[in-house]
Amino acid sequence: MLHLGAIKRRFTISYQENFQDLFIPGVIGLITGLFIVVFVRAIEFSTKLFLGNIVGYIPPLPAGEGGSVVYHFVMERPYLLPLSVALGGLIVGIITYLVPEARGEGTEMAIKAFHFRLHLGLKSAVFKLITSAITIGSGGVSGTEGPSALIGGSVGSFVGKLFKLDDHTKNIALAVGLGAGIAGVFKAPLAGALLSGELFYRRDFEVEALIPGFIASVTSYIIVGVFTGFDHMFKVPVHPFKGLSVPLFITYFVMGVLAALVARLLVYTFFNVHHFFVNLELHPALKPAIGGFFTGILGMLNPLAIGSAYGWIQLIMLGKADYLTPLHIITGVIMVIVGLSLTLGSGGSGGIFGPCIVIGGLTGASFYYVAKFLSLLPHSHIDIASLMIVGMIATLAAAANIPLSTLILVVEITGGYDLLVPSLIAVSVAYLLTTDITMFPAQVKSRIDSPAHMDELKGALLRTYRVADIMTKNVVTISPTDPVLKAERLMAEYTISGIPVVVNGKVIGMVTGRDIMKVPISDRAKVTVEHIMTRNPVCVLPDMSILEVLNIFISNGIGRAPVVDNYENKNLLGMITRVDIANFLAEQERKKLAEEHDTALE
Repeated sequence: MLHLGAIKRRFTISYQENFQDLFIPGVIGLITGLFIVVFVRAIEFSTKLFLGNIVGYIPPLPAGEGGSVVYHFVMERPYLLPLSVALGGLIVGIITYLVPEARGEGTEMAIKAFHFRLHLGLKSAVFKLITSAITIGSGGVSGTEGPSALIGGSVGSFVGKLFKLDDHTKNIALAVGLGAGIAGVFKAPLAGALLSGELFYRRDFEVEALIPGFIASVTSYIIVGVFTGFDHMFKVPVHPFKGLSVPLFITYFVMGVLAALVARLLVYTFFNVHHFFVNLELHPALKPAIGGFFTGILGMLNPLAIGSAYGWIQLIMLGKADYLTPLHIITGVIMVIVGLSLTLGSGGSGGIFGPCIVIGGLTGASFYYVAKFLSLLPHSHIDIASLMIVGMIATLAAAANIPLSTLILVVEITGGYDLLVPSLIAVSVAYLLTTDITMFPAQVKSRIDSPAHMDELKGALLRTYRVADIMTKNVVTISPTDPVLKAERLMAEYTISGIPVVVNGKVIGMVTGRDIMKVPISDRAKVTVEHIMTRNPVCVLPDMSILEVLNIFISNGIGRAPVVDNYENKNLLGMITRVDIANFLAEQERKKLAEEHDTALE
């Protein structure tokens, strides 16, 4: 029969677990969803204020944001577009100069905060919302998901601090909020949940964030849907998938190769432009204005290089973009890449996901037009919308190292599974061809490489490294016939607390400071070591792991051990102590943090 106290403790533990696993993610999703709604409305207001009033241009919207299939392109004052984007950049530059956390790409900032366990307050979310809305609304080439990721991460960090969670759980809350932000803005709850775990690593997954990430992402999606509708982002007229033929496989394989090439071009251009602006000797507040001005010139030449351009992608899919010629679309790939690089590389605010999707969609449309002109497409199976969607997903997966999330994203933004198999082909090819690049330098290879999982790093080091890697090879030894006084002096001289007793290179005993203390001071010159030493001491082998040695130390209550060639001969090879192990782990941790710090500064 269970004691009443045990029942109470079990109930308390169960309550606390449910509170953290269910209630807190729900709160994060709720607050994040409300922030995303405000963000969407802020972009609408900013667009009317800048592009509408200054340029006389209202961009088209995708179906999921209220867009219509009937759109008439009008830009009354195109010559004012560079001034509009420059003005937005100037305002953003001033704000980010005063509030640095609102600068740049939001997703990258959230990833850094996760790995280094940095606190993101609601101040970050509010100012990121404002600066990103101004950047996009004034015509800068940027995305909504970067700000949404930082907003969600800030909410998660704030809620974690509010409920006094431990550091690890607080970090998971940040990851959960990040996914909830992206889920809300894309209306993609499953992809958002996966991004909560996948986005931080190139080859790993934050498993603990998956379930709470799902709860937060679904909650955020519902909140955003209540205010803006539950329609999928894009209305996609694609043919039902009826089977995989050789021509179909080749087509999407080539699409994956093209996506990889475009992703490489994007990463190369973005970081070179970014480095140019970093080294530009100009006041930081002015740099986004300069980048914005030249982005506006690109927008004058091609409307695809204005704002998010989701609406234009929707119209191209539906065949309703009468103003855009194939030349606009093909050149649009380069123009959006350059526009994104100028906008964010100069210090503007926003995200990379959205432009990656636009660039990928334009790549798919360009492939369609070129292949159609050369009569290379199997016309009965492939349409422009299919290639555009697959291009979007493959390019995003290649540039951001998130293949799993993007495969789910294709289902959620299109509302069907018809493009899942073609996307799998293209994403696999694109991802494998771009494993060495990423738009998010703060991503690390695996959990072991993250400072947030330093304890796991220590565990891996203990299992990976051997005694031979860290043992002291030049060992101070003593003979059993030497006086205890000599052992005492050697310990004081070399600052050690134990000496192996050796005869002809063979370990026969161990003498420690505690052994010496048992001998009266007056007798230490007369008593020999053999009378106080521990005979047949515990020894370790050079090929043992450090973890095995620690277990031996703990089970035997010792802090040092001679390293011998084998247990029969016991020829002395070295010495290993708890201090040696502690110093080794501290040095590895210092090196790791220094590497990650250098990466963060870059």
